[in-house]
Amino acid sequence: MSRALSSLTSAIAQGLQRQHERTVDTGLSGLAALKRAGVELARRFDLAEKALVPPREKRLLALNKFKREQPLTSLEWRLVFAGLADDDEVSLPVLEDDQLFGRVHQEVVGRIERQTLTRRDWLALCFSYFGYDEDKPDDNLNWCLLREDIDHGFDAVKQRLGREKEWMRIVAHYRELFGEGAGSQLAEEIFEGKVHDLSALQAIAQIPDNSWLWRRIFAVLLSRIFNLDDATFLQRLPELVQLGQLNTRYLNDVLSACLTRYYHSRYREQSSSLLKQAALEHWGSPQMRSKQNAWLQYVEQPVCAMVVAWFAKEDLEHFFTLLKGEAEVDQSRLFYWLRFANQMSYTRIVMSSDAWHDRGSDFVAFREKNKGRLSQLTGGPSHNNAVVMQIGNYFFVEFSGTGNACYVYRADVAPFNPDKSVLGLATELKQPTRALKRMSHSPAPRRHNLVEGWLDKFDVELRRLGIVPHLAGSSSVSPKAASNSLEAQLAELLSSVQYQVFDNRSKGGAYQIKLARDDARAKTALLRLGFKPVNNHPLLFWRS
Repeated sequence: MSRALSSLTSAIAQGLQRQHERTVDTGLSGLAALKRAGVELARRFDLAEKALVPPREKRLLALNKFKREQPLTSLEWRLVFAGLADDDEVSLPVLEDDQLFGRVHQEVVGRIERQTLTRRDWLALCFSYFGYDEDKPDDNLNWCLLREDIDHGFDAVKQRLGREKEWMRIVAHYRELFGEGAGSQLAEEIFEGKVHDLSALQAIAQIPDNSWLWRRIFAVLLSRIFNLDDATFLQRLPELVQLGQLNTRYLNDVLSACLTRYYHSRYREQSSSLLKQAALEHWGSPQMRSKQNAWLQYVEQPVCAMVVAWFAKEDLEHFFTLLKGEAEVDQSRLFYWLRFANQMSYTRIVMSSDAWHDRGSDFVAFREKNKGRLSQLTGGPSHNNAVVMQIGNYFFVEFSGTGNACYVYRADVAPFNPDKSVLGLATELKQPTRALKRMSHSPAPRRHNLVEGWLDKFDVELRRLGIVPHLAGSSSVSPKAASNSLEAQLAELLSSVQYQVFDNRSKGGAYQIKLARDDARAKTALLRLGFKPVNNHPLLFWRS
C-alpha cells in the first residue's frame, strides 16, 4: 500500500513539474512573440505613413469650395493642401494667387501653433511643394513661404507624435530639400555615390516624377559628367549610365550626355559596348535608316556617326572572323574595309542557314546581341554569308565564300532593300547586270596589311566614286600609341582582354602573344600590328 502511494505521489509530482515547465516556456515564448508582433505592427504602421496622393478630381472639388469661401472639413483642407499647384485651366494655381495662398498660409500657421497639423496634412503640403511645375520655383514668393511652412511643420508634427518613426528619420536626412538651394546637396551626394536609391524619400515626401526637384538634380548630374577628365569618366561610366534609373524620364538625357562626353574623349575610336548596347536597347539601331532620326533627337550627328562606326567595325570583325564559313579568316579583306569603317553609315550582316542555326555559344550570343540587325540569306551555299556596307551613296556587298567578287550598287537605286529580314543571293545581292561594279580580289597582296594587288585596285575604283580612306581610320593605332613601343601599343589595344607575352627575338625566335580568351577585337588589333595566328592554336599569335 505504501509503495503504491509512493508511486502515485511521485507520478503526480513529475506531472506537475512537467506542466510547470511547459507553462514557463509558453509564457516566455508568448512574451517574445508579443514583442515581435509589436515590432511588426510598428513597422507596418510606419509603412502606412506613406500616404497616397489624393485624386485630382477630389482636389479640384475641394479647391472649388475653398475659392468660394465655403466651410471645409479636415479632409477637404487636406485636399486643398495637396492641390496648391493644381491648374484647373480656369484660374491660376493657388500658389500663384497671393490672396488665396494667404488664406492657406494662415490656416497652416494656425495648425502649427495649435499643434494640430497632422502627418497627412504635412505630406499633402509636400505634394504641392514638389509638384509645382516651374523650372525656377524660387521666383514665386508664395512657394518660398510654403517651403518655410513645411520646414516648420515638420518640427511640429515630430513634436506632436512624440515617437520618432522611420519616415521622420528619412525626411530629417534630406532636410536640405526644404531650404534654399534645395536639391543641390542631394545631387552632389548622388554623383559622389553616397546615395543610390531615392524610392523611400520619393514615396514619403510625395515627389512626382516630373517635379522641379528631379530637373534640378539631373541638371547638376549631367553638368558634372562633362567636368570629369577622360580617365575618370571612363572608369565611372557604368555607374554614370545607371543614373538614368533614378528617374527613367531622364534616361535619354543621361545616355545622351554619356555618349556626347565619350565622343569628346580620347577613347571615341574605341567602341564602348556598354554605351552601344544601352543606346541600342532604348533608341534602336542608329544604322536603321527609318530610326536614325530617333537618335538625332538625342545626340548630334557626329556622335551618332561615332556609334555607327562602332557597329560597322564590329560587324566587319564578326563577318571576317566568326562568319568566315568554310574559309580561313580573310585578313586582307578585314584590313581593307576597316580602313573605311568610320565612313560607313550602314552595315548589315546577312547570314546563311549554317550561321543562322548554329547552336555554338559564340553564334547564339552574336544573334542575341544583334537581334533586329540581321537578315537571312537564301539561294546559295549554306556556309556562304554576306555583308552589306554603305559608304556615301554606294552599297558594297562582300561574301564570306571564297571566289566571290565584291558587288557595288548605287544605294538610291539598289535592286534590294538591305533592311529586309530575308534576302536572296542571286535574286537580290548578286546581280552582275544591275551592279555598278564587280570587283575581284586578285591579285593577292604579299602581306595582308599591304595596300597592293587587289587592295590597290579597289582603292582606285573607290577613289573614282569619291571615296578615300580616312587617315585616322587607316590604322587602329592612335598617334600616341604609334610613337610608343610595341609593348605600349599592345597594352592600349588589348586592354579588354588578358594576354601573355613570349619574346624570343633575342634568341632568333618570334614575338608571341597568347590571349586568355577568344576576343574578336583583340584578334583584329593583333592582325593590324602584323601578328599572324599560329596554326592549331587559335589564341596564339606571332610576329618577327
